[in-house]
Formats: sequence, C-alpha cells, structure tokens
Amino acid sequence: MKQLVNSRITPKNFKKHVRPDKPLSLSLLEAMESELNNIIETGDYDSGKAVALPGAELDYQQWLKLNAPHAASSAMGEHHKRAWDWASGLQQGIAPPALIECWFRGGGKSTTVELMSSWTAVRATRRFLLYVCATQDAANRHVSDIAGVMERCGIERAVNQYGFSKGWNASKLRTANGFNVLAFGLDTGARGVKLDHLRPDMIILDDIDELGDSVNRVEKKIETITATILPAKSTDCAIVFVQNRIHSNSVMSRVLSGELDMLQNRIQSPIVPAIEGLEYVPVEKENGRTSWKITAGRATWEHKNLEICQREIEDFGLISFLRECQHDVGVGGRFFPDFREYGQDGTPWHVVDYVETQPWWRYWASHDYGTGAPACFLLYASDERENVYVLGEWYEAGKVSSDQAQLVCEFLEKHKVATPADKNKRHGAWNTKLEAIAYDWANTFPPKNVEERIGEYPVECWWDKNLPAVRAVKDRKAGWARTKEWLAASEYVNSELKPKLRIVRGTCPNLIKQLSETMTHTKDADEIDNGTRNDHAIDSFRYGVMWREYPVKCPETTEGKLSKEFGIPTWYKKSKEDNWL
Repeated sequence: MKQLVNSRITPKNFKKHVRPDKPLSLSLLEAMESELNNIIETGDYDSGKAVALPGAELDYQQWLKLNAPHAASSAMGEHHKRAWDWASGLQQGIAPPALIECWFRGGGKSTTVELMSSWTAVRATRRFLLYVCATQDAANRHVSDIAGVMERCGIERAVNQYGFSKGWNASKLRTANGFNVLAFGLDTGARGVKLDHLRPDMIILDDIDELGDSVNRVEKKIETITATILPAKSTDCAIVFVQNRIHSNSVMSRVLSGELDMLQNRIQSPIVPAIEGLEYVPVEKENGRTSWKITAGRATWEHKNLEICQREIEDFGLISFLRECQHDVGVGGRFFPDFREYGQDGTPWHVVDYVETQPWWRYWASHDYGTGAPACFLLYASDERENVYVLGEWYEAGKVSSDQAQLVCEFLEKHKVATPADKNKRHGAWNTKLEAIAYDWANTFPPKNVEERIGEYPVECWWDKNLPAVRAVKDRKAGWARTKEWLAASEYVNSELKPKLRIVRGTCPNLIKQLSETMTHTKDADEIDNGTRNDHAIDSFRYGVMWREYPVKCPETTEGKLSKEFGIPTWYKKSKEDNWL
C-alpha cells in the first residue's frame, strides 16, 4: 500500500525528497542518504572530529619547508621553536595550558600563528579556530592570509551538494576535512562566537592592543574577551595570546603583570625583545642631525639582526623602536615616563624606604578635595639643596570637610609636624610647621562678592584649625609640565647621580601607583587620558609642585583670624595705601 505525505506540513529540508507519487519509506531513505553524504563532505563524523590530511605525519619543520619555504628561509629563534613545540603537543579532547608570547614587532608573531593554524587544520587536532583581533578588518586580513596558506597546501573547501562553497570568504573558512576558521573583531560588539553547533576549540588572540587605546577602550576589550569569547570556548580549547606590549596599560601588559586574573593556566614565556642587552649612544651626523648608534647587544633572531635594527632606528626613530621592539613602554604610553621606582642599577630612584628629616627643612602640603570621591592630602619637605620629599599621604573617601581637616591634623601629628594648640581641645586649633597647604579651590573657597556667599565653605573648617590653606594653581597643563620637570630633575652628589624628587614607599601607595599607571590622552600628549579613574593623588601632587614654584602665604592663619570686613578673605581686601603710584 502506498503511503502518501501531506507536503504542507512536511519539514523544509525534507520537501525536496517527497512527491505525491513516491512512497514515504523511499523518501526517508533518500533523505538519510543525503544527510550522510553531507556529513561525510564536511567532515562532521567520528564524534564531531576533523579528518587528518596528507602531510599530518610530518613534523613542523618538514611541513614548513614543503608548504611555506619563505618562512623556513631563516633559522627559527628560540621563541618560534617554543610556540611550534606547543602546537605539536595539541591532542583532541585535551585542554593544554594557554600559550602567552610577548614578542617584538617584526618577530614573526602573526606569520607563526597563521602557519600554525594551517598546520593544525592538516593534522586535524582541532576543529574550530576563532581568530580574534582588535578590529574586524584586522581579523579578516589574518583569516585571508590563512586561506592563502591552506590553498597552497591543497586543503579543499567544504561544498554543499550543489557544489557551492559552504564558507570561504574574508571572515570565515570551512574546509572539506572539517576544519573551520572564524574571524572576530573586538570592535564589532558581537555576542555569539559559535559556528553551527561548534564551540571554538582553538582561540588565537593576535593584535589585540593598539597604541591609541584609552583606559576605557582597554577595559572594554578585556570585558569582551572575558565575558564573550572565553566563556564560549569548548572544554578542550587551546588558547594562544601573542602580542608586543605597546603601552603599560595594554591587555598584554596587564596579563604579564598578573593584574588580570584570566588565563591563569598558562605557559608564560619570557618577554622577547629584538635585542638583548641593548646599548646605544647619540651620534652627530655630517648634516648636523643627531642619530643613535647601537654599541652593544645580541639579536634574538638572525632574521632581524643588529644591522636591520640599526636601520629601523634610523627609519622610524629611537622612541618607536624602543616601544615596539624592546617593549620599553615607558617612552610612549605612560604619562609620567620619567618616573621610576628603581634606577638602572637596581637601586631606589624616585621611591625610597625612608627619609630622615631635619629641623631646618621647609614643610608644606597639598590637598585634592573630595567627599564622595577620595580626598588626597600630601605632605612635603625640602632640604638645603632644594631637593623635594613626599613624606606621606592621607587618602580617604566619604569624609566631609570638617572630618578631613581633623584627620589631616592627626596625620600631621604622626609625622611630628603638628600639635594641638590646647592638648585638651584636639578638635580646636593646631600649631603646625607648614608654610601653606595648596588647596583645591573648586567651590571650596568663599567668593569675593559677599552677596554671593552661601553658608560655610569647606576651606573655612581648615582655617578654624589654623591650617594654612591657600588657593592651588589649577592650570592643569602647567601643573603636569612642572611635575614632569621635577621627575626628570637630577644632580650629582659625591659623583653619583641622584633624583631631585623622592617619595616614601610605605606612606604614599596611591601616589606611586598613579604615577606609574596613568596613561597619556590619545589625542593630547599634554593631558592624562580622559578615562583615568583615579587621579586624586596626582592632582594633589601637581598642586604641591606648583606651590613649590610659586609659594604664597595664607593670610587667614598668619593674621590669626578671618577678616571681619564684609566677611571676605583677607587677600581680597583692597590695599589702603593711596601712594602706590
């Protein structure tokens, strides 16, 4: 008896196999045969594993000589061998430690991982590679390069039953043996990284960081990697992260330092510069221009020898070479590149463990006001040689001005530069050694026009305690420039070079951290990045440095009280001298 099928309720993929005059059993057999052929063509069999191709029995050096002679023309560096050895150990169903490689620009990073991808396709040790870059365009370029290698190797494309490619374009590759490649750009904001039913069992993070990355942009990249890409991986996923540092706040820099807690199960290889033990000196050329000459060092890869490195220094400059090829990110990304905790010989430089103050030294302070955000008070001293010392910081959020003033008094008492005027009235006036406190004056000082005054102003709590708060110089760029000048200043003492500025390590943690980590604005070299979240300590620091250059006294405390005349501060009082002309 013939079994008929209602085509109106027939599944879409099954319709092509049914006809009113065809038995249902025959239609089912044809559909099953078609599905099996499709699975065989795409390699989707053997529990979802890809199929090894001819050449899989070769080791990577033999395979490279056969399929990528351009890459095998120079001897491999130790960093290349380390990466290929890692790839050689990949096995289906086993998750290896993540490979973290920080190589110099021109060290063969992208070429290595692109060839490694094609070799993995031949060996079929992985099924689905996700290639991740900062932008979709960059990821597409890398995938296109992989496609070129695959075509040279003779890896065939996956096609459907009509002979059309299942996916072979700028962003996606699908091979006949069941290997798949997908490009992913961190700038796309995409949420899904699955390909059909497959989860990535190999992820390559390449060219993630860019020189122009702001703080917010770096945080967004980290969020995409940790919340979108890594959670989508398979249980046996192999992960590669290859990049040069570029700047101190880059994703690679933060992974290397351990600041980020991702990729904890890793092989963290040593950072690879272009030249180990690099030394160079300035050289004046015949045309009067100054260049830089390499005088010592060993190239880590013969393909990029000292001669080539010397030419690159002359072509794109010493600073760019140090950043891109030597990972010296203190010459570009950081806003305070001259700040360093230790000198070249490993001895303390700007940051010291202890400063022995003397009775004749000068003392002053600075204060960045904040209530919800942290307030930061810094204490300074200078010696007879005009060296400046930052002795300590008070850093706390959630305190109103009166509480801040009281806590600062107690802070100064610990540093033996303040005592209560009356020991029985600790919340009253205090005697201090401070010449002045450079105080953040945004809405904290009473206005000149008495009619504009409303209630008590934050600074008046400080004057009541006899704390000499004066208006800080608020010119940001002038303050940053003066701060950088002090960080760069040094002098010879007993034939030894010493910095003119020192900061006590144990008492100034926030100032040291912010000087180390603050990044330059991507469009304004004289300003900090607009995504900087914590700048309270460095703001207070520039107030203190600027007061050191332009010192003023506080009339409210030197005269002992606030002016009663019209209720305005004394420095707004007009001079009574009529003969000033």
